[in-house]
Amino acid sequence: MSKTIVVTKNDGVALIQMNNAATMNAITEPVMLEEAINAFEEIQRDDTIRVCVLTGVDRAFCSGGNVKDMLNREKMFAGKPLELQEGYRKGIHRLSKLMYVFEKPLIAAVNGAAVGAGFDLAMLCDIRIASKKARFASNFVNLAVIPGDGAAWLLTKVVGAQRAAELVLTGRMFKADESLEMGLLLKVVDEDKLIDEAMILADSIASKPIDVLRIAKRLLNSTDRVSFSDHLDLCSANQAMLHHTPEHEIALEQFFNRTKKR
Repeated sequence: MSKTIVVTKNDGVALIQMNNAATMNAITEPVMLEEAINAFEEIQRDDTIRVCVLTGVDRAFCSGGNVKDMLNREKMFAGKPLELQEGYRKGIHRLSKLMYVFEKPLIAAVNGAAVGAGFDLAMLCDIRIASKKARFASNFVNLAVIPGDGAAWLLTKVVGAQRAAELVLTGRMFKADESLEMGLLLKVVDEDKLIDEAMILADSIASKPIDVLRIAKRLLNSTDRVSFSDHLDLCSANQAMLHHTPEHEIALEQFFNRTKKR
């Protein structure tokens, strides 16, 4: 049986491909969801991996929830309200929480449609690059439900409260160029260059010391959890530790060697 999540590792970078073209990579498929959770957990434990790139196969990055399953009340959409609530908590929200606290830089290479829960997955990444064919929508309201997996909370931080409200409350589809203008994307590239561009960025990040990357990402994510004063306390504690690492000494030597040559 073919895997719905395919992981390729090379030189400190893990490429995760959502690989279920038949459902446009719907993340609510139970097998795919569990494989995604397992992949992120395994990469988190793998000290050889410093950066992760997430993408989809075929026409979609991720179509979110399987609408046919919603209609038929099957799989994760089966059961009474309290059963559904527990299903979210023990199912897709495990992935949302895992990606949110994921300690390695996470780049979304958005190749096609990223809608619904698929939009949420893209928002859970630290950096987003998209092809010109990418399309985005937090389209839950069009199905008379609400954003269920974290994007409503994350979107406000990225594009501001007013734009986030407009996107969530209309559920409209928007293209890559508009996403770039509103700050949701770092870059838009040709479709055939998407993975190459994502890998160039990933390789650049992966060249840095793994502990430095981990701590830097923790500090970036601390802004919604602690006060500015507490953030500075975290900075001073971690910076004091890093000043005594071999990687810091090597970096200083390299810096001064380059300076002497110039």
